[in-house]
Amino acid sequence: MSEYRVAAQFRGPPGTGNGGYVAGRAALLLDDGPAEVTLRRPVPLDTTLQARLEADRALVCDDAGTLIVEARPAELELEVPEPPSTAAAAAASAWFQGAGFSHSTGQCFCCGTNLAPAFGLRVFSGTVPGRPGISAALWRPDPVFADASGQVRPEFLWTALDCPGQFAFTLADAPPRSLLARLTARLTGGVAAGEACIVLGWQIAREGRKLHAGTAIFGADGGLRGAARALWVMPQPVAA
Repeated sequence: MSEYRVAAQFRGPPGTGNGGYVAGRAALLLDDGPAEVTLRRPVPLDTTLQARLEADRALVCDDAGTLIVEARPAELELEVPEPPSTAAAAAASAWFQGAGFSHSTGQCFCCGTNLAPAFGLRVFSGTVPGRPGISAALWRPDPVFADASGQVRPEFLWTALDCPGQFAFTLADAPPRSLLARLTARLTGGVAAGEACIVLGWQIAREGRKLHAGTAIFGADGGLRGAARALWVMPQPVAA
């Protein structure tokens, strides 16, 4: 049994942890390798939860024993599209910053535009002309998110694989409210602090209120550094 706590810096929707960061932290409880993380309930910020290993999975629960997050080893089969050019990704990020909307009033740890580079990842996913259903960002991770060797820590790579998937569905308009329900990710290489990476998001399928998206990180050399498949769920509309 160990403590699991998400600091307020790593927020997503108001009062709760960013889904990608939460998932990445849970995946670290397992051995290295691809993992599927299911977010059963939002993770409250600055709250001590309990994590434990049970058979082939890791569980994060509150003091009452309510299951909050579940992580298990998983295979990831995903066809990853070609990334846009660095110039196109930079233009997409500039478009996002000028579009007038962002998650969580600009405070999301992954994509918040109001956070300084040392406080948020600033993965700004925008449109790519001629490629509908795609989002892209040029991302240079700040050194504060790296380990002693200068490599971005894995939980922050998981975080970067979060929001671009939702934006692949919602860039044509202000994003509707939706929550990350599951993220299955595989990290395939390191990312150096300050490296010019391209983060890609794309639509896979839509089933009613369920959005299935893919995301990927490409290094400065064009090599794949990580990929993920996400399930996003939009809340049931409230009857008038």
